[in-house]
Amino acid sequence: MRRDKDKVGSAVVLAGGRSSRMGQSKAMLPFGGQPLIVQVIQRLTSVFSDIVVVAAPGQELPELPVTLVRDDVAYQGPVGGLCYGLRACDSAAGFVTSCDVPFLSLPLVSNLTSRLPGHDVVVPQWDGRLQPLHAVYRCSVLPLLEQQLQRGELRPVFLYDKVRTLRVAEDEIRLLDPEGASFFNMNTPEDYADALARWPRTVMGVTPGRCEVELFGVARLRARTSHVSVDLP
Repeated sequence: MRRDKDKVGSAVVLAGGRSSRMGQSKAMLPFGGQPLIVQVIQRLTSVFSDIVVVAAPGQELPELPVTLVRDDVAYQGPVGGLCYGLRACDSAAGFVTSCDVPFLSLPLVSNLTSRLPGHDVVVPQWDGRLQPLHAVYRCSVLPLLEQQLQRGELRPVFLYDKVRTLRVAEDEIRLLDPEGASFFNMNTPEDYADALARWPRTVMGVTPGRCEVELFGVARLRARTSHVSVDLP
């Protein structure tokens, strides 16, 4: 079947990072009673018919309704994940994100994918920086990414000046995601505590307040319900 050259029917979730500062797999961090990667994929399936997860060799993940691919060589950075993920997409382009983004804005994701015609990459800017792991890539850029990987250029930004790249300005992003929550990712236990504190009340069932939760013996989250104390994961 011929693929629509402008259709972004795939999402690629990169899950194979080291998570060295977090101390455990970020993909498996509990959110709302489920591993974070499950929450991320559930949201993406409302927009994309094809989900690809890129994991490290031997990495443990829950059973997921996705195409699971594993790095041939572990820990090759974002460009390695992009290569493996785009190879597995069944559409002409993919929206690429990471597994540690609990606050994806689906309206923003849809807006970015809608802007692909005439471009090879659509990448947002936030806080003065490009966000290559919240961006749209045509699968046709794969040969250039593979060449970068061979040269050891593991940052996606090296690609952008070589192809038709649309950089979406921060003021445009704010119209759909005023606080830039989509770009909040987690590298440390403190980040995880912050994310749990911000997790939507309808999912967490708690509001800020009293109940203390210790995360890996480092970060502490305070929360309170109106009538019960809860032990958060």
